[in-house]
Amino acid sequence: MLTSAPMLGACVVGGVAATLALVAWRRRQRPRTPVRAPADSGRLARAETRRVPSLAAPPGDPAAVLQAGLYALALVPRGGDPAGETAPAPDLRAAVDAALSARDWSARHLPRRPQLLPQLIQTVNDQEASARAMAAIIGQDPVLTGNLLRIANSPVYRLQARPVDSLQRAVTLVGTEGIRQIISAVLVQPVMHLQCAAFPQFDAVIWEHALLASRAAADHARTVSHEDAFAAQWLGLTQGLGAALVMRHLLDACAEHGVAVPPRALAADLLDDWTLPVASRIAAAWELPPPVHAALERAGAGAPDGLLTSLGFARAAAAASLLCRHGRMGQAQALALLEHLQSTPAHALQWIWRRVHGRSVETLDADEAAAAEADADADAAPDAAAR
Repeated sequence: MLTSAPMLGACVVGGVAATLALVAWRRRQRPRTPVRAPADSGRLARAETRRVPSLAAPPGDPAAVLQAGLYALALVPRGGDPAGETAPAPDLRAAVDAALSARDWSARHLPRRPQLLPQLIQTVNDQEASARAMAAIIGQDPVLTGNLLRIANSPVYRLQARPVDSLQRAVTLVGTEGIRQIISAVLVQPVMHLQCAAFPQFDAVIWEHALLASRAAADHARTVSHEDAFAAQWLGLTQGLGAALVMRHLLDACAEHGVAVPPRALAADLLDDWTLPVASRIAAAWELPPPVHAALERAGAGAPDGLLTSLGFARAAAAASLLCRHGRMGQAQALALLEHLQSTPAHALQWIWRRVHGRSVETLDADEAAAAEADADADAAPDAAAR
């Protein structure tokens, strides 16, 4: 049964409060570690957290809270007022489930496989291939080259103030692993585009989430789960494709049933239930590396899985970063929720967070800024005394 928007918001606020209370209790139970935490984490821990206006999420489940916050960000109706959303048509959910369950999908039901994808996979599997050889794949297409430079200049990958204005400079700055990640994103972006008049932000939010998740998944696989970073990156991108395709089916069903705006709670439920199963179909149709398809097929089985652990963390971290960027959540709350996932050591979490969120997109509110200034003064005092 679907719930009204005010009740959903109240449910999530309560869920966030319960989660943070549990985090605080568990921290008090943990033994103190002798390793000094980064200065940023101390600053953020003292900041006052903000409420997250989002769709319903189970209390005490940080990943679900962050995912619900992502849906609330992506599913803002035209005009920005969710209060007057259309009541759900009784058969709408059944129609979408039936369409997504059908096993006779043809090529027209799936996003078009990027033409250069087989070349990329072949080059990646060649241990002798250099970053320049991979960049040469994209260099064949001026449009893709422009997209590569745009992504290389985005906050996710940009390492310096000076803009990246050529393929050669991109290769020099990000290296073989970085250029591999950017090229994969460049190939996916054009086929992920979705016109969604009902929710104008959906396309941009889901794409940015997929880009951030692909980066975080690769970092997590390389440093924490010790899995194939290239496969983990494709898991992050493919789940974004799955979300876009689920929304396309929902929009088609709404058109058939005469529903102008899809109910937000129904859209969130469908995205939760179907994103990874649909991503698995895409991975098979595109002939992505076997670990990508195998991991997506195992999703939902409940068995421990390194790649799926990396994907789960990455989806949560990407959602947290987007919620911070859009002013829906403070960094203290975001990091507290991510720490509660218990899939990532504290030092690795801090490192991946800086890589995904970055100083260039930090969103300190007034309380956090004041705490940061106080921390800077406190850190400077011992140095001054020593001198």
